[in-house]
Amino acid sequence: MAVRSKIMSGNMQCSYPTPRKANVVAPNTTATASPAPSSESRKPSITPPTRAGSPPDDASSDSSTESASSPPSMILESLSPYGSTLGRLDTVERRSLSRLLHKSNFMEYFISPTFVDNMQLDMTVHLFTMFDQGKDAYIAMYSAFAASMGLETGEYDPEANLHRGAMAVEQLRSCRLPTLKREELLPWAGLGLGIVYFSNMALGTSAAPVRRYVLSHIRHLLGTAQISSTRTHYILVFLTAVDINECLMLRELPVCGITPPEDGHVDAYLGVCMPLLQHLYDLCHISYHLRYEVEVEEQTQALAKLGEKIEAWQPIIPPDFTKRFTTSEVIHMLAQSRIYKTAAMLFIHRLRNKFGENDEMASAMSKSIISDLTMTLTVSKESQRCVSFPYMLAAVEARDAAERETALEAMSSVMDSFNARYKNNMTTFLKALWEMKDANPGMSWLDMMPHLPPISVGV
Repeated sequence: MAVRSKIMSGNMQCSYPTPRKANVVAPNTTATASPAPSSESRKPSITPPTRAGSPPDDASSDSSTESASSPPSMILESLSPYGSTLGRLDTVERRSLSRLLHKSNFMEYFISPTFVDNMQLDMTVHLFTMFDQGKDAYIAMYSAFAASMGLETGEYDPEANLHRGAMAVEQLRSCRLPTLKREELLPWAGLGLGIVYFSNMALGTSAAPVRRYVLSHIRHLLGTAQISSTRTHYILVFLTAVDINECLMLRELPVCGITPPEDGHVDAYLGVCMPLLQHLYDLCHISYHLRYEVEVEEQTQALAKLGEKIEAWQPIIPPDFTKRFTTSEVIHMLAQSRIYKTAAMLFIHRLRNKFGENDEMASAMSKSIISDLTMTLTVSKESQRCVSFPYMLAAVEARDAAERETALEAMSSVMDSFNARYKNNMTTFLKALWEMKDANPGMSWLDMMPHLPPISVGV
């Protein structure tokens, strides 16, 4: 339990303070939340600020970067001059790292094939840039992944791996904070990402304190809450997207946002729907203020304008889209953009309407998401990556036994469902929510969150 608390607790000092949890008691809830805004508090910014901080120059978020050559299958043995470093690892550790860096073994679970070569190269460079600080995170991450996916890794000790994960958190907390130099920031942020992946696989949690620690330092370095999307690295996109999605669920404030990218940008995780991320960031701020009934009329108007923007949004497809990506990737990215757009509109609908109010419209949007997921699986024969949050929003709406069974069956359309921890936690979460929904007609699922089992929805 002590090891788990080290990974999940917020006992990490952030360079830039995150919204601290204060003793704010809301009706019928036991949860603590970000401090309620005063009536004089800053209004949420619906129009992206003109100034945005630029992270390290890196184009690997977009597939237009020329793919790196895949390292040999015996990748660790080939990485001279790291032989003496690797000699300190035992056989199981070396095997775990070698399998981790093999793209078909690990990386294709998280991102589509076109981006895998870049991820493979990045992970190799980041690992050996901070080997002593990062090896525990990378080994723990792959070991938890392999165990969850039922892959053969030799002997796996869950408690020993949790201890290794806790050591990784300690390494992140104690290592020197990076500057904005690419060679410093990206390996450090990659270490944080490794801990987030590990926590998701081993514990079914999002390692929120670690994620927000990394993002808070980046926000501090930039001097703004808006990261420039110009050449933003996919690691920062993923961490920011997870933070925004989780804050939507909990009605809290995200650490930072990312300004909309240039037309035609394709992200490794968010594909062609990355522009929606800034709208979701704005939605977090509106939801947070409405939660505490601050400037309700202004926030309601802002919500209406934001809804119009999202409804009018269409993905901008680059001219060479079908040449750069496989048919399956094209199908998945286009479906992902529809799914995320519908999910954003569904979230707005439920901010305005509790269960029992305009349920038919919510049901139609829910069924649209579920239909897109199942159709994509049928057509491409592959589960969809990075749609776990929209899936959850859709499944929440299931009203009777038949719809709920359909929602649970549709989980197989989501790539995350191959993670046994995710599948079990999501099933438990949904069943608890449906039971509470039946017992409390007229309640909002957002108000139920403090009473439900914890869950990590990712992207």
